[in-house]
Amino acid sequence: MPNNGIAVRKKYLVLDSEGIDLRTDSPLRHTRTTPLARYNIHGALMLTDAQISQFDHDGFLNGGRILNDQQIEALKDELDELLARGPDSFAENDPRPVLFHNMTREHDAEKCVWQIVNIWEVCDSYKALTHHPFIVDAISRLTQAKELMVWHDQIQHKPAGYGGVTGWHQDAPLWPIIKPMTPVSAWVALDDALEENGCMWMVPGSHKWGNQIEFLRTQSELKEVREFGGIEGFEPPDKAEVTTVTPRPWPVKAGEVSFHHSLTWHGSPYNLSDMPRRAIAIHYMTGESRYVASGKHVMQEFVHIDDDELMRNAGAHFPLVYQDGEAVSV
Repeated sequence: MPNNGIAVRKKYLVLDSEGIDLRTDSPLRHTRTTPLARYNIHGALMLTDAQISQFDHDGFLNGGRILNDQQIEALKDELDELLARGPDSFAENDPRPVLFHNMTREHDAEKCVWQIVNIWEVCDSYKALTHHPFIVDAISRLTQAKELMVWHDQIQHKPAGYGGVTGWHQDAPLWPIIKPMTPVSAWVALDDALEENGCMWMVPGSHKWGNQIEFLRTQSELKEVREFGGIEGFEPPDKAEVTTVTPRPWPVKAGEVSFHHSLTWHGSPYNLSDMPRRAIAIHYMTGESRYVASGKHVMQEFVHIDDDELMRNAGAHFPLVYQDGEAVSV
């Protein structure tokens, strides 16, 4: 089996239906950090009304810490094992990620920038994370949806010193095979994502400015942290709730989950620091999502329904994770 020079320690994270890590018997939740916090019947922290209002205004929200140190290490270990195997290690009929490739021409393991789509299909800990009770309950509250499916996930791995830039963009316009625009994603940090190692940047209120992907593509020269906030040449709609373009860094600590609307302007500069920046974005669909056969996307080959049919019937690559007010068990 190929090895890309990454040391591997086997340690897996397995959750039951209440978000309990069966390997450690520790709840996959964090302690209460605000007097406004509410708990559901399983003891998992729920978003407050104030947080939901903040998300509606800004288009993004830090939901707080949902993973403890041991759980973070389990996720990183399983990612390291997959990277050590490499994309060519899967037999013909083995489960595999939808996409697994090095986005650079570097062959040094310390310099590779890996893109992995649907790691949940090969790693148990990440599959459990897509069903995390706090995450799916929060997505339900932010979207007012009673049913949620996984659209896809994506590992975002920026190695120290070489991590690439993700230019300013909106998510929804890049997903043209589903409608309506799937509304909210969860972004879970496995390392501290700080300004110096290429954390995401956000533009408050931009989720209410419509589809502006063509304008954002004109900002592709913004790549380094010192210049990344220099968006120029856009005037928000006069009647918008937020009428100024004010990019801001959005640090997220390891174990925390950040939520963002699929039309929120966001991106991240190079990681030129001596710290890695690993994270996973989990994109969800609501029960109202329908297939658009005329679009193009890497997930399209796994959609097994006709045009305009509900994505809940699309197949096993789009699992149900929330239904009737409850997280669905793995």
